[in-house]
Amino acid sequence: MTLKDFYIQLSNTPEVFEKYYSTSDKNLGKIFSFFNTNYRGLLSPKNNKLNGFAHGFYVFQEVEGKDRATWAKTSGAQQEKVKQHVVPMRKSELFMVIDNKYRKTSRGIVFEKMLCSKTLSTFEKLFLCYLTILPGYFSDTPNYIFERTQEVFKNFEESGYSNEEIKTMQKQFLAKHANSTSKVYDLLSEDYLYLDSFCFPYVDINFVRVFKNSSTTEKEELKNFVSQNYKQAHYQNKSNCIVSYKYKPGGNYVKNTIIDTTWILYLSHTLMTAEIHNFDDFINYAINTYNEIFPINKSNLKAFIYDTNKNRSVFEIIYCKLFDVSIPVIDVAKDLTQEEIFAIGPVDATDENGLKTLNIITQSLKKLAKIQSNYKCCFDTCEVCKYFTSKETHKPYLEIHHFIPREFANDFDNSIEIVENYAALCPNCHKKIHLAEDTERKHLINILYSERKNVLSEHGLNVTLDQLYAYYKIDK
Repeated sequence: MTLKDFYIQLSNTPEVFEKYYSTSDKNLGKIFSFFNTNYRGLLSPKNNKLNGFAHGFYVFQEVEGKDRATWAKTSGAQQEKVKQHVVPMRKSELFMVIDNKYRKTSRGIVFEKMLCSKTLSTFEKLFLCYLTILPGYFSDTPNYIFERTQEVFKNFEESGYSNEEIKTMQKQFLAKHANSTSKVYDLLSEDYLYLDSFCFPYVDINFVRVFKNSSTTEKEELKNFVSQNYKQAHYQNKSNCIVSYKYKPGGNYVKNTIIDTTWILYLSHTLMTAEIHNFDDFINYAINTYNEIFPINKSNLKAFIYDTNKNRSVFEIIYCKLFDVSIPVIDVAKDLTQEEIFAIGPVDATDENGLKTLNIITQSLKKLAKIQSNYKCCFDTCEVCKYFTSKETHKPYLEIHHFIPREFANDFDNSIEIVENYAALCPNCHKKIHLAEDTERKHLINILYSERKNVLSEHGLNVTLDQLYAYYKIDK
């Protein structure tokens, strides 16, 4: 069977067709989850206007400081007009809830400053947009972009492509199309488009591997077939061509989407594999790599990033989150009570000062959780606990587990920094809840949930079991 015949066979299989053309989160038609109807690109410049995350940010500004009950609704379904922007704005941590109202985080303030800049070019703003959303937890995955990049390159590698081959193809693709007036039709003749379209295997189908092992003649035959389908507008209805239907005019997947997806993957993989030892290395690598793709003034970008303590602090915290770098822990002169922690209120941990405050709170709550546990593991009745005596406290050694993981704190309108969200566990149980088979982890989560759901709810933390399974990456 030729590559073209294989492709037609897949296209004529309704289940496969749906899986690869559709860009819904349950399907495989897109690589990054934040690209959708409203976010076809990161900023997607059009008619001297920035869209994507810029549009979402501006729309969300309109409801900043307003009670959610007062938000404007559509006339028909009575849905909130800004509803589709809630998840991207929260998962990127550009906004957080304070006193039941959305407010910009420090990261959001810097993002706004970037959008309003008169000295930064569109390409420079695009880069800064990337940096600010880079530590976002889209699809309930901390540092989602890096994690997704790793997954994508692994898939390509398992299909027979080396990292070097993929990055060469990406760079060539971008050199040809990123800054040109080329249209979707022009992209259909590029090998890389087919790697993007079928990046993820489905069941036992690995189109990328078949593509890799096909001759140049077969690849050209396939590309001609797809191009003709598109040229003749066979995409009007679902036909025998997944790609032309996916890229139909007015669809969710457009030129901006694949261009942004490609350079994000290229830049992210470079950063993940580079010799980066400190914040300055991170910024230099990021700017220099991005400049391989887009024309920018590197001095402009550095001036913005290092402009003020606020700017630098926000970007330094991004670096710390991405590369798991700890900021110095401040010794607490006096342990805080839960009441004193409540008085502090929600903490914006997107800059250094906020993160230091959060660390102070954490130290106090860890001690309080151990005391309240009477130095026993939460799963002590399960008889699987293993203790040893701490040299520091002369009591059974315990570790603290955030039941609602801290990475997802911004999902909640109220602070998760309450002692009931701090579970005192013996080292064995702590490793078990993180590293065991899903069935065993699920059992432990169910126990904690049953014990704590009511008190969590009393504090406005209405988390569901399904939500927790998603956070812990456990299938329902």
